[in-house]
Formats: sequence, C-alpha cells, structure tokens
Amino acid sequence: MQLSYPKGHRPRYKNFQLDGLLDETLREGAERCLFSVNNVRKLQLIGEILDSGVRDIILGSGPKDPQLLLECLKHKYDLETFPKDSKFAFILLLNSWEPIYEQFKKFPKQYLKDVIISFGMVEYGEDEQLLERVTEKFSQIGVETFRVSLINSFSEGIDEEKYLSITSQIDRSVSLGFQTIRVNDSLGVIYPEAMAILASNLTHQYPNLNFCLHAHNDKGLGLQNALISIYHGFNMIEGAFAGYGNRSGLPSIELLNLIFKEKNITIKNIDLKEERINHAAVLTEDVFMTIPNIYRPVSGILVKKENLGVANIPDYLGVDRKTDYFLNNVGLHINTIKRTLEAAGFSSNLINDDTFIQNIVNSMEGKMEIIYEHKRSEFSEISDRFSELYSKGVFSAADIIETAKNFLPEYTK
Repeated sequence: MQLSYPKGHRPRYKNFQLDGLLDETLREGAERCLFSVNNVRKLQLIGEILDSGVRDIILGSGPKDPQLLLECLKHKYDLETFPKDSKFAFILLLNSWEPIYEQFKKFPKQYLKDVIISFGMVEYGEDEQLLERVTEKFSQIGVETFRVSLINSFSEGIDEEKYLSITSQIDRSVSLGFQTIRVNDSLGVIYPEAMAILASNLTHQYPNLNFCLHAHNDKGLGLQNALISIYHGFNMIEGAFAGYGNRSGLPSIELLNLIFKEKNITIKNIDLKEERINHAAVLTEDVFMTIPNIYRPVSGILVKKENLGVANIPDYLGVDRKTDYFLNNVGLHINTIKRTLEAAGFSSNLINDDTFIQNIVNSMEGKMEIIYEHKRSEFSEISDRFSELYSKGVFSAADIIETAKNFLPEYTK
C-alpha cells in the first residue's frame, strides 16, 4: 500500500531557513573521477569551496581519505588557513571499517572531537549489531558526532513496507544518539511526488531530527527531488560544485544558491558568495580533469553569453541581466546590422543604403566561414586528445589480477 501525506501537512516553497548545506564534491567527485587525484589538489579545491561560504564538507570513504581529513584539520587548527567554523565528515562504510578505524586511532585527541563520522551501509552486519559496536569503538577514542546515511532503492516508489524499513534504521540511529539522517536515493530513481510523501512523513514522525536527501541525478531529477525534500520538511540539503557526483551527478550548489536567493531560502550561519561559488565549480572540473561544461547553468563558461541577433528572446522580453554578446550567422539579420550601426552613430543614409548593408553582411559571412573551418580543425584535434585521455591509463579489476600475478611464483617464471 502506497503512503499518503500526513494529516494537516502543508509544504513551504519560499521564505524559510535551512539548518545546513552539505557539500559532496570531494567525496563523490573523487569516486567518479577516472584518475587518482592527489591530496595537494584536493586541498586546493577544499580551500576554494570554503572561500565560497560552504562550511560542511563530506570527504570520501577511501582507505587514504582519513589522511586527507587529518590534513584538513591541520589547516583548520595548526595552520589556521581553513575557517574555524568549518566541518569535515568522513563516510564510513560498515563493510570496510576496520583499517579506517586503525587510522583514526592515531589522530590527535583534540582533532577527534571535531571529526564527524557518517555511517553508510548500516544494514550490513545488523544481526551482529555492527553499527552499534563500531559506534562504541569510535566513541571510545574520542569521536563525538555521528551521522547515518541510509542507502535505498526507490525503483518501486514508497509503500508502507519500504517506509518501515527506513524508519527501523532511523530508530536504530536514534537509539545511538544520532541526530542527522541522510536519506540516499542511491540509484537516482525516485520521483518528486514520492519524495514529497517520504519527506513529509519522516519529518512528521521525527520532528526533532535533521534530515537531508542525497539526490542522484540519473533521471535528471536530482535538483527537483532535493528541492521537494526541503519544501516538504527536510531541514538540510546536499549538493556538489558543478553537480559532481557518481554517474549523472548531484544537484549543483551554484544552482541551488541561485534558487535560494530568488525564493529567500537561507541557510543558518552560512553566507554563500556567488563569485567564489563559480570559481569553485570551475576548479572542480580542473581538479577532476573533465572537459569544462560550457553550458552548465550558472557557472558554465558560456551561460552568460547571448547571440546579438534580433532573435534574442530574453532581450525582446526586456529582461535585465548581465550579458556578454557574440554574433554568428544565425543572428546576422539585416536588422541586426542596422541596429548596431545606429547605436554606433552611423548616418541614416548609410543605414538605409541596401548595398552598403549587404556588403557588410557578405563580408561578415565570409569571415565567419573561415573562422568556422579553423575552429572545426582545432576542435577535432582537442576532441581526439580528450577521447584518448579518457580511454588510456584507466584501471579496472583486470589490473588488480595482473598485479597479483606479479607476486605469485607460478606467474613470474
């Protein structure tokens, strides 16, 4: 049986405050990247993200990511290059917690108080109370703050059985003192109407907990689902710069910031800076070595460039915005030429001289054709190089097997 809205539930669409914004750029960006990015470059990106106003950064679950977290805490406390109010969370998967725990045991005690452990795969080892035992172990070495990430497959929507499986894990987390629950749309398949019902029911049943949605974009609905979650009660939101995340990505922080400004949605104790946000998005592409998305909303290289031609609909509608104009043959109308000459102060006689205007059009078209051929050749070369970049030097399971063979006598004869 499918769930329905709680009695008396009312959504909110603007003029409210969230309690937190969680940034997943470093964690899922590194997971998605085909190549292994070193910590020097990751720390550079973290610094840029913090400069944008973001304060809660989620780091990866990899075997060397505790070292990155340690470096972040050194920058915060010893070097004082990261803000004092910055927070760093580590995603700890319960199917591989032991070697991670051994690394955290070596952290300075004053650092461990500032570490946030966010558990993933909490159903793993449930019969042996693994979550409970691992929480106790981390508490004993000095970790004070925990979160839980509930992974889900929402392919069939939200029925009562699915809802009960989620609340049973929440109840386990609450019994351990956890206050923040991250609900993962792990496959990116939930629809906004189902997300609305899930968020409204969870916040109605657990009014004192912090909830946020980890919204993957596999169906292109990540942003919509993230917004729906807060419209219907979740008090935290997650995203990533440039939308970085596994597969099709996560909601982009730069786009969330734009929407929040328009809807007067604020985030407690956070002041996001648009220019620095865009810098962080561009740097994200550079760090993870992907082709710049020139048309990405808000932070794309070309999103604020508009065709000068008379077909420019936003200008026709009188919309006031920052625009850098360019011209191609689509916009090379006679009226475009005349309008441009008139603005430059040319005489009406010249503007109304059909031969003069047509000569300009013909000359511009010829130049555009020559430029296109040059650009076409240059683009083909760049495209081929990127195809080669992404197809070579990428490791897989076969490389683990081949490496293992090098250490076995029967394969090295």
